Amino acid sequence: MIRVFKHGDHTAIAEIFTNAVHRIASEVYSLEQCLAWSSLEPNYDHWKRRCELKRPFVAVTDSEISGFLELDPDGHIDCAYIHPKFKRRGIMTCLVRHAVDTCFAFNIGRVYVDASICIRPLFEKAGFKVIRENVVTINGIQLLNFKMELLK
Repeated sequence: MIRVFKHGDHTAIAEIFTNAVHRIASEVYSLEQCLAWSSLEPNYDHWKRRCELKRPFVAVTDSEISGFLELDPDGHIDCAYIHPKFKRRGIMTCLVRHAVDTCFAFNIGRVYVDASICIRPLFEKAGFKVIRENVVTINGIQLLNFKMELLK
C-alpha cells in the first residue's frame, strides 16, 4: 500500500534512510562516501522537519513502513529509499510508478531525479533516460549520480 506521510512516520523514514545508505548504497559507494551522505545514527529531528515539509509517499508492507519517496510539485523525485529488508520486492518500483502517475495526472510532463548508482537500473526499467552523469560534493566528499528524466 502506498499512502501519504502521516505525523510520526518520520522515525521509520529516518531509519530507512540511514539503513539504505549504509546497507544498500554501501555496496557501490565507499565507506567514506556513505558517511558523508549519512551518519551512522538516524537524525530524527532532521527527518521530522523534512517530512512535515515534503510530505513523502510512504510504502507500507506487512504493517511496516518499507520505503518512501519525496516528490516535489515540479516533478522532481528528491529522495527515494527502501529499507534493506524489503529490497528487491518491487516496492520501490511501485513508489516510482505512483510518483510518475501522480505527475502525469496533474499534467506535469517531466519527472526527473538525481539517481544514485544503485537505483539507476530501477529508474531505467521504469523508462527514465540518463541525461548526464553528475558528481555531487557532500562534506568535501564526491559522489557520482545520474541526472535522469521521464517525459510524458
